Amino acid sequence: MAIADEELTYPGPAGSECPWPLLEKLRAEASVYELPYRPGVYVVSRYADVRYILGNPQLFSSGGVRAQLSGFDLIDVPSEDDRVMNESDDPAHALKRRIGFAPLKPGRLKSYEPLILDLVDELIDRFVDDGRVEFVNQFAQPLPARLTCRLMGVPLEDEDFVRSWGRFESSGLAWMDDEFKQRQRSNSAKMLEYLTKLIQARHEDPQDDVISAVIKEQVDRDNEFHLADVRAQCAILIGGGVVTTAHFLSSCMRMLVDDPTQMARIRSDFKLIPNMLEEGLRLEPPSMWQPRIALQNVEVGGHKIPAGSFLLMMFCSANRDDRKFESPTHFDVTRKKAKEHLSFGYGAHFCLGAPLARLEMKIGFERLLTRLDNIRFGPNNDFKHIPSASFRGFHHLQLEFDTTPVS
Repeated sequence: MAIADEELTYPGPAGSECPWPLLEKLRAEASVYELPYRPGVYVVSRYADVRYILGNPQLFSSGGVRAQLSGFDLIDVPSEDDRVMNESDDPAHALKRRIGFAPLKPGRLKSYEPLILDLVDELIDRFVDDGRVEFVNQFAQPLPARLTCRLMGVPLEDEDFVRSWGRFESSGLAWMDDEFKQRQRSNSAKMLEYLTKLIQARHEDPQDDVISAVIKEQVDRDNEFHLADVRAQCAILIGGGVVTTAHFLSSCMRMLVDDPTQMARIRSDFKLIPNMLEEGLRLEPPSMWQPRIALQNVEVGGHKIPAGSFLLMMFCSANRDDRKFESPTHFDVTRKKAKEHLSFGYGAHFCLGAPLARLEMKIGFERLLTRLDNIRFGPNNDFKHIPSASFRGFHHLQLEFDTTPVS
């Protein structure tokens, strides 16, 4: 079937504000749909099909897929070994993932809790007496950026630099204009130069930080220091969780404030916060989709896909598929199996930073809801999202609240 041209505004920044009607129509009428303006590129919108692609990396490759899709690579990558882990296939992917996992092991993750709590309270302290906050720029963005700086050993004065690293389009670069691409490539070169100097300094003088841990893991594995490999893994650790966590914190807060019934349930039982976060991720994934390449002729959802085709796995659509979730557009903090969303991926490429993101968001909401009462929308909210081909997050979110005693 054909979708009217005027409906095909997503993926792409033009349709990022409200892609839901189009995605609903695709799920119902054309669940695997070849874009007429991009032959060989298929939008995959149903839960079962997206999970099938994610669960079969032997059929669907991640190797260099974003650069191939856009015809534009942010950096010159000499070999598969030097790609970031989410741009690699096994066996290289498995080796990279082992290095990247070094700072995210359960024992080390537990040790981050006091730091996260301090950072959260420090940010709340800055606005708590005002009775109002612009949530995006005063809390949601600085929290993951500052945590990343502290964990990675990046000077706090470089927080803005870390934030800008996380804003890079990757999957969606194919839908951005040439000026945007060139600007992003220039920024990427500056960031890689910065990261190279930082890694070399840590190699010469190790510290108690994530970069030093990644270097140690890589050297223990290979018996020699490989700068490009360490840099690739540190780049994804720095950039991967900053912007996505920031976007989700704001989206989830908006959903809570918008639904007093769900807010009351959370306030009456903080044990619901982890499930609330999963439900929020299901409805508003900060990273809306990811691509893969078909390695051979294959069938997806009853549709024949030629080898070499690109498949855009719409997490944002799969998570709202009524074949998987009952009343899928309803925000329900008590939803059973909310954690089965695909916003963190699935299978071999499941998001490595998911445990840290969950911990960070859990502590963040516990403290916000402990210290701020009667949270409500402030004036001048338009609830507009950033123009992006793949990310979803607010420009700003004005909130007002009553202050409760610190506990």
